[in-house]
Amino acid sequence: MGIFCLCRENIMRLLGLLLLGCCIVFFGKGGQAEDVAPQELSIVSRYAKISYPNRSVLKRFNKELYVSGRLLSMIKRTPVKNIEEEVTAKIDAIVERAMAALDMYPQDLQFSITILPDTSYVKNVFRKIYNVDVDYIAFYSPHLNHAFYSANNARLRVVCHEIGHVVVENYFKVSPPQRIHEVMAQYVEKHIND
Repeated sequence: MGIFCLCRENIMRLLGLLLLGCCIVFFGKGGQAEDVAPQELSIVSRYAKISYPNRSVLKRFNKELYVSGRLLSMIKRTPVKNIEEEVTAKIDAIVERAMAALDMYPQDLQFSITILPDTSYVKNVFRKIYNVDVDYIAFYSPHLNHAFYSANNARLRVVCHEIGHVVVENYFKVSPPQRIHEVMAQYVEKHIND
């Protein structure tokens, strides 16, 4: 067994620390990062640790993430006192509806979300992780178990799509092929309000 057990929980902690270090380096550089608060803020929901650079980014994300129908009724069951509680209620409701839509309930589901100011940050983070230039507004990194969103593109379908990837990745012991992963994430985005 050894001194340090490499169980899933310890690996997730290590990855979280590594990602936090990358975010500190990323947000500490010049350019657009100058108007981002140097200290990263976070909130925790039942399923996710949600990180964001400042409250205005969280407010923009929340405003973009408009919910209605069944999701809205799920959220209203929990009284919310502030923007942080509203965002965690929305994320939890989306996760629960995604699991129901796929009929997949990963045991002890926990993942991370980072809300970035805009798409240029999303592109930069993707480049830092994968060394590839893309034109994404959001993405999920399976090996980090981490979803990244731009606050200015946090529409319900986008958030649901990435959370669909989270559910699929955490449900199977062996990750399905990329095309199957994508089909399941698209299914979640289309059936979130069923």
